[in-house]
Amino acid sequence: SILMAVNEREINVKINVEIKKYETLKKAFLKLYETETKASKSRRENFEKIARIQENDNNTLKDIYNLFTNDMKTLEDKRSIHLNKIMDLILPVTDYYPEKLKNTKKSLEELSKLRKNKAKLEKSRNEIKNDNVSEVQRINGELAKSRNEEVKKGVGLENEMCKFESERVDDNKFLFLHFIHSELKYHAAALEKMSELFYKINEREPRAELEDFKNRYKIDFDLNDLGIDIEKLKEAKEKLESKIGRASCRERV
Repeated sequence: SILMAVNEREINVKINVEIKKYETLKKAFLKLYETETKASKSRRENFEKIARIQENDNNTLKDIYNLFTNDMKTLEDKRSIHLNKIMDLILPVTDYYPEKLKNTKKSLEELSKLRKNKAKLEKSRNEIKNDNVSEVQRINGELAKSRNEEVKKGVGLENEMCKFESERVDDNKFLFLHFIHSELKYHAAALEKMSELFYKINEREPRAELEDFKNRYKIDFDLNDLGIDIEKLKEAKEKLESKIGRASCRERV
């Protein structure tokens, strides 16, 4: 019997150690959740500050601000979905197993009581005089019953411990896989979104509006001195606006 070979103290230590492990896991993932949530809130607040910038001198630059803040806030929404998985999938596991272990600990305590009772009965029987046959028979009956209960409880506890260990190691593995998969899903979506955003911002040319700026403020300056082909920039700006307009029409259709 496993429980006969391994003493109750060692099993009890194993249970206590596993409970502490889950406490550590829970605290760690909860801290990750809280830290990321706090950081996400801070990022949103700063994106809002950027969104409130009044850019009146360059519409293209204003468009860049809007693109950046809208897409970054969308990414924060996706991040929130990932963070909620920590709460919905991972943290419940760290609560489930300690409760299960506490029940196992109760079973171990019941087994310990059975063993103590058996030892007490054996001592009582040994102290009875040989001529008190009826009392010896009574105690032997109780001992037989106690032994049966001990074996039954022991076998049940052995099965419980083995099943627990099998479930624990497998579920802990998938706990980390769920977290990693969620991270991968978020970062893959973030990479795709950021790549699109980089391209959208990069294809916009705010310098195409420098002539408007110069005229608005009545600045006498030759833009050619900046080494800028303003006509080429305007042409590129018009092509982009036409492209965006066609895409918008297709979306509405």
